[in-house]
Amino acid sequence: MGLFDLRRLRAGIFIGLTFGSLAVNVLRAEAQSSGTHIPDVRGTSFSNEAVNLPEALKGKVGVLVLGFSKSSGELSKGWGERLSATYRGSQEVMYFQMPVLESVPKLIRGMVVKSIKSGVPESEQSHFIPMFSDEPAWKKIVRYANADDAYVLVVDGDGRVRWQTSGKVSDAGFVMLKEQVAALQAQSATRSAK
Repeated sequence: MGLFDLRRLRAGIFIGLTFGSLAVNVLRAEAQSSGTHIPDVRGTSFSNEAVNLPEALKGKVGVLVLGFSKSSGELSKGWGERLSATYRGSQEVMYFQMPVLESVPKLIRGMVVKSIKSGVPESEQSHFIPMFSDEPAWKKIVRYANADDAYVLVVDGDGRVRWQTSGKVSDAGFVMLKEQVAALQAQSATRSAK
């Protein structure tokens, strides 16, 4: 083996280890959560329906997508589209996109809400709950690191976070979400059967 081939081999090993390490870190970030409870939510969806969480989740699994900035809206939308396509008609899984708007100045909140709502299809408006309180608590729960990320929580019927991830939706990330939802559904069915 020549010197040139040896250098290419070392470069290939380095690249492989770097990307392998990156994949492990991504999967570690999506690991099962500790069971922290979500704050009580007393909100109104874009379809003017009262939503009370975690009460509405009793006997169900919840998937919450939170965003903390205008830029996080596109990432949240990607998760929302996948959730809608998978769980729209489900009686066992509730999903909500929850833009956290507490830090938006009150003077312009109405305009911001109207702008967000105008981009949401009518069929999805019942799945949008603008949030105007508990921003510090939500940031702690989602392990907030980047304002422009979408933060996704899988929550059990008692309002405990069972899994979470953040960032852009990916095929692998959405498969992991569906696995967590299915596992919680199985646990709930087992408890109900007892």
